[in-house]
Parts: sequence; structure tokens; C-alpha cells
Amino acid sequence: MAGGLHADEARPVLGFESTVSRRFVHRRAVAEVFLTDCVASNTPDNFTLGAQWPRLHSYYRSHTGRYDTMLLVETLRQATIYLAHTRYRVPLGHPFVMHTLRVDTTAHTPTIGDRPAEVTIDAHVGDQIYRGNTLARFSVTYVCSIDGIEIGRGVGTASVFTPAAYAQLRWGGSGPRLIGTPVCPAPIAAEHVGQSRPEDVVLGGEHAPNRWTLRVDDTHPILFDHPSDHVPGMLVLEAFRQGARAALAQPCGDIETIEVTYHRFAENDANATVSVEAEPDSPCAVRISVEQWGQHIASGRVRLLPARIRQ
Repeated sequence: MAGGLHADEARPVLGFESTVSRRFVHRRAVAEVFLTDCVASNTPDNFTLGAQWPRLHSYYRSHTGRYDTMLLVETLRQATIYLAHTRYRVPLGHPFVMHTLRVDTTAHTPTIGDRPAEVTIDAHVGDQIYRGNTLARFSVTYVCSIDGIEIGRGVGTASVFTPAAYAQLRWGGSGPRLIGTPVCPAPIAAEHVGQSRPEDVVLGGEHAPNRWTLRVDDTHPILFDHPSDHVPGMLVLEAFRQGARAALAQPCGDIETIEVTYHRFAENDANATVSVEAEPDSPCAVRISVEQWGQHIASGRVRLLPARIRQ
């Protein structure tokens, strides 16, 4: 990878005995922390992180006997925040805003065996912009492997704000408003989106072909691990995944590629629509957008693996 480890640089020894502090990955539940260690390279802005994936996660699970790609997405989200806090001295309490994220898997996504997976992540932090002495914007590229075999890559960009700057960005000069009841209509059938429980579905009724109401359940213990004044980015990505599964007529499997650009905050208490358009030249790929009040909240693309690769 660009800026990665030199060929003559020894592979760092990572620990997988315990997780990092939940504070550094913005998680309330210890069980939802996947990172276990981080070691700096001799090359500036390069790091190697360790993560452990459970054999059975309560939400991020596939039905193919392989690890769910969304576990990789969440792991990279945690790694982005962890590096900023611990390696670039971003104070705790400073909010993060993700701008873009793309994750690609390889054909080597491992089957779930008799022990949790130990994931090695080579990370490069670039494009740093500082506001004074504080990191304000940056990108991270990732190469992820298990037992020396590459399983996926990722790249993302994010900004960091002081609490005061975030409040100005989020609310403008009027200050925080009282957030009403989240929009949480009845879910569509769980089997249509690859879930087994209705409470894990994030799409409400289809009000036009391939257009669903985003379902925001702020009591969900994974998607709302802690209170949020807006729709979490991981919920939006889950809507991308479920929208792709619901829209594609032919059988498709786990995520091969997922990419998103976040344009605006999505409000919990206002109707948002998830729209999916199939790509005619790619049978398991779709373009997806989330809109609220006629404005784009997020847009991107999902490509699922053909069903035959799942076996």
C-alpha cells in the first residue's frame, strides 16, 4: 500500500488478548469494541492494528458461513477514530464527521471456524489538515488480512470538530432543537433484506418501486450503541446493504464493495427515503441514495457477490 511497511521492516507483534478502551472508538458497550492493539511503524503516519471478530455477532452476521463484510466496515470506522485520538492527540469529546468511505473485500473472506478471527490492519493516515495544533481533517487507507492473506481494503475521509464548532455546524446560530420521536414505521419482511428478526430491519414500507422509508429505531442496541442527535452513519450503510438486497431480483450474497458519500446530517424525527437503482451492466450492483426534505443525505454504491461465490 502507499506509504506502507518497507519490505525489510519486521512485521510488528500485535496483541489480541483484550480490547482497546471503548472511549477511543466511541462505543458504550465493551462487547462492540473490535480493536485490540495498535503499533506504530518506523515510517511516519503508518500503523498496524489488531482486531478480533466474534464467531457469532448479534447483528453483523451473514448466512453464508463467512464473516459479514459489515464487521470489516465497523472495524475500520473504529480504527479511524482510534488513530485520531491516540496517535494524533484529538481530545476525547471532539465529534467526528465521516465524509466518504469505501470498503472492498477479496475472494478470501474467511469462513467462520472454531475460534474468533484475528485481523491485522495496515493503516496509512494522510491528507492531514490542522486547525491550529489540532487535527481537523484527514484520510486513512487500510489493507486488512487474516493469517497473512488479504481479505479487504478500505479508504475513508473524516473531519474532527471542537464541541463548539460541531454545535455551529449541526445547529447553526439557533442552538440545539428538541428532537422529536424517531420515524420508525413497521419493517418490511426480514427475509427480503437478509435479516432474521424484524427489529433488525431498517427499511419501512415500500411507497414506490425500490423506494422505502428509512426506519430509525433509536432503541436498537447496536445501531444506537449510544444516543445520537442524528441518524448514525452505520445505520445509513445498513440501509444501503438492505436496500440492495431488497431491490435485486436475482440471488446475491454478501457485500463485495460498499461506498458512501455523506452529504448532510439525517434527522431522526423526519421522513427519509432510501432509493435504489440497479446497474444494468452489473447484475449484483446498485446505486443508492438517502434523501430527506428533497435533499441528498447520502449517496453511494453497493455490489454484492453473486450467489455462486457464497458456497
